[in-house]
Amino acid sequence: MYSLTEFSSAVIIINILATFVIALVISWVYQKTHYGISYSKSFLTALVLMAVLSSVAMMILSNNLVRALGVLGIFALIRFRTILKDTKDVAYLFFALAMGMAVGTNNYAIAIISTTTISFLLLLLAKYNFGSAIKNGFLMVVITDKDFNYNNAEGFIDKHVRSKQFLQVKTQADGEQEYYFSLIFDKNTDFGEFIKQMKAMPGVRTVELVSGNNSSEY
Repeated sequence: MYSLTEFSSAVIIINILATFVIALVISWVYQKTHYGISYSKSFLTALVLMAVLSSVAMMILSNNLVRALGVLGIFALIRFRTILKDTKDVAYLFFALAMGMAVGTNNYAIAIISTTTISFLLLLLAKYNFGSAIKNGFLMVVITDKDFNYNNAEGFIDKHVRSKQFLQVKTQADGEQEYYFSLIFDKNTDFGEFIKQMKAMPGVRTVELVSGNNSSEY
């Protein structure tokens, strides 16, 4: 006969496996909703491991919830060898920890319903590009020298886009300038040819196009 604070071997294994499966679902959603160049395979491994460990911690300390929450607080404060570059990663880490806590305390309904609902909402936000400053478009960064003629470049850009917005210009000490544009191209635009012709213009050193999904910070 087990007390409320004791777990059979079967329950322990079920909780660990259930947490593992839920963590895999969270990792899959993270992969589907991730944008940018800060993707890390090791972060996904850590995400799964932290979820499982939080479940184990809740089972070990189920008779003392205050102590258990303290242990999970330590988990949350762990500094990874690679600093998290995306604030969204912190939310996913907390998501995994919370679901591990739910399974570790045998709240399976909460874990399943919460994982399903939150995952759906995250995929929905990603589908509609929530929070992006330049939806369905591109951020173009043009680095130029003193020979660059802005009016000529603007006329060339206007021929290939449906809409254009000048965002910012930065001037360096050596006279080099960085121009930032928000662009929505025509449907049949050849991006490779567009960049090639832009780079061929006098005074243009480099041209970079960034998808609107990643252009909220620059």
